[in-house]
Amino acid sequence: MIKSKIDSTNGKQMFNEMHLGRLKVTSLLLIIFFALPHVSASENAGSYTLNIYGNANMDENIDDADVSYVQEIISGNSKPTELADANHDGKVDALDIDQAKRIIEGDAKNLTIIDAQNRSVTLQIPIENVISVNTGAIEIMRDIGVDINEVFIGVSSYALEDDLYWPELKGKESIKYGSPDYEKIAKLKPDLVILYKTPSKEESIEKFDAIDVPVICLDCFNLEGLDGSTKMLGELFNKREKANELIQWYRGYIDLVKDRTEGLSAENKPKALFYNFPDINYPVVKVSTSKASQHLLIVEAGGKNLAADLNSSTGSAAVDREWILTQNPDVIIGSLAASKGKCGYSADPDKAFGYMHKVHDMLVVDQAIRKTNAANERNIYIIDTDLNRGPMWAAGIAYTAKILHPELFKDLDPEAILKEYFDKWQGIPYKGIYIYPPLE
Repeated sequence: MIKSKIDSTNGKQMFNEMHLGRLKVTSLLLIIFFALPHVSASENAGSYTLNIYGNANMDENIDDADVSYVQEIISGNSKPTELADANHDGKVDALDIDQAKRIIEGDAKNLTIIDAQNRSVTLQIPIENVISVNTGAIEIMRDIGVDINEVFIGVSSYALEDDLYWPELKGKESIKYGSPDYEKIAKLKPDLVILYKTPSKEESIEKFDAIDVPVICLDCFNLEGLDGSTKMLGELFNKREKANELIQWYRGYIDLVKDRTEGLSAENKPKALFYNFPDINYPVVKVSTSKASQHLLIVEAGGKNLAADLNSSTGSAAVDREWILTQNPDVIIGSLAASKGKCGYSADPDKAFGYMHKVHDMLVVDQAIRKTNAANERNIYIIDTDLNRGPMWAAGIAYTAKILHPELFKDLDPEAILKEYFDKWQGIPYKGIYIYPPLE
């Protein structure tokens, strides 16, 4: 396990020196990743279904194989599937072959999709004016080359507040998450509104229907739904090739970590806990269960999530100090929400360093946590929760793997991966603070 060597007097100076040193050798470190597997569409086949009508064989693409499959259905040699009805008219016939071909060629006039709420929604193509409170969708769209300044007419107030990360969205209409102004939205006349996977109680699909505004729900954050949502956005905005490239990119790093850890014995998997927002929840300790996205970060990086089986409908469970002492974690990772004063891309470096250091020290001296292996081995870390969402999973799993298995991942530089993400996919310069203490 890595031993942190940062103290309160020289910590900031060491952090800055290490940070600068890493960035100077980023290009060299990326070369080290020559062994990184590049995943083709065929190699990743069957991992999810692209939920767009026309995907007759129910795989992750709409291609000539789907045209052939519809022909087989019409001839009676294959059974109909849910997505074979490409034009969504209730029957499978030659018109579905025509629609599938138009989708493949990129000149379909409409697409019918199944969203994260299992709703069938028909959208007119091209989609030119969009409102999104789902910042994950905005991020993926920028990743795959959609001009978000041109396409978006309204976005979440959260995105507008972060003008360093979203400079293209300056001046867009503010749409508050959880309490949309339907009258304002009706006047904007969007072609599409994108909500999160699970809408808030005040986000009524029926009210969107009443103002004749198409709305879809997408899971753009959790690893389970990420590939399908990325592919769907690629189809909706005619960025199929870039969507495939993005999936190959982040899956390459995820698979690299999984390949190295999948053979580990139970004894070689560190016992870990993800402490959710300790700066807000302390002294209550809320940990991530198997229903949280952080669970997969631990498991795929070769660790054991001690809280996996705790009962929780939300993915976060409160535990007492006796439970912590009984479980005796080897690693504790506390997550903070990104903000200008805490951590992440737009954080002020001085304020963020001080804030993360303060939260870290609070955990180190806690009456129970200080008695754990995690404290004794200096394996308590504070990270930006952005690292476990969307395509940034590539960096998040690298950071987690490096924390859990420093010797196994000597050649892996998570900061270099994060820099690559911002430079190559987001088109913004790398900056920010994402972990404390920094990894050696």
